[in-house]
Amino acid sequence: MTAQPKIIVNRAGNIVDAAFTKIAGKLLFFSYLRPFSYWDNYYGEHAEITNDFFRLLHYPTIQEHDDKGNIARKVTALGIDGLFPATYFSTSDALKSAGAHEKIWFIKPTYSTSGKGIQCLTHEELKTFELPRSHIIQEQVTNIELMNERKYTARAYVFVFNNKVYLYDDGFVMIHGVPYAPNATDSLTQVEHSGYADADGAVKMMRMSELPHFSKKTEKLKKAIQTLKPVIANFIEASSATEYGLLGIDLLFDKNHKPTLIEINAKANFVHTDVINDSLNAPFFSAVLNTLYTNQTDPRLTEI
Repeated sequence: MTAQPKIIVNRAGNIVDAAFTKIAGKLLFFSYLRPFSYWDNYYGEHAEITNDFFRLLHYPTIQEHDDKGNIARKVTALGIDGLFPATYFSTSDALKSAGAHEKIWFIKPTYSTSGKGIQCLTHEELKTFELPRSHIIQEQVTNIELMNERKYTARAYVFVFNNKVYLYDDGFVMIHGVPYAPNATDSLTQVEHSGYADADGAVKMMRMSELPHFSKKTEKLKKAIQTLKPVIANFIEASSATEYGLLGIDLLFDKNHKPTLIEINAKANFVHTDVINDSLNAPFFSAVLNTLYTNQTDPRLTEI
């Protein structure tokens, strides 16, 4: 009789089920399958999830890497330039930066997702702006590639397991709903992507692999993730043969296909449109599960 692992999840349950179904044939000859959990402890710990399970990293480690301010400080301390936009913790420092009067500024809460709480300001507006606690200031990424004359944000999927970092061979793209203007500060142009699940909505999703010159973008993205590894060293070191982490890394490609990372999501959402769920999210989890259970790297994952 085929072994069946115990599964405990509180997020993306249908995605996890679909992923197990996809790899079922590869697990037929195992007499024992380690129980699996994908449990976000934000909602409280689950008493049945023990050290015997495949399980997410310790929650404080996840929180540490979901904090945009913490990531910015690490990037600065490590002297890494060009990977992220220049980031500041005070308006005075931002205003003193070279060419500040020509820049658009993004005010971001250190803990937020889906663009919530982000404001865009001009140089003049930043002069009189009082930065709230637990917020950072990022300068705008320039020369970005557009889709249909609109800004888009891409997300790469990264799997961390047993002290190794793997980049999945695809991700998604969120295309904003209105034409792009570099000096715009309105949310619809720069940030807003709600309504992406509405087939008739202005905001659209597609897979990253559908972007032009995707192979060139992928090679440059691999180099960016390699540069990122010292920043997430604690995350990598906390992983083990049973503890794993999933990262959704948001980025902007420029017109030369170079990625600039804009934030790390250590508690990324993996439930989107039906098309993205079926063609991206479930296959990604299949690759994760295949690697966990067979102890062989899935062909769709590249170790960085």
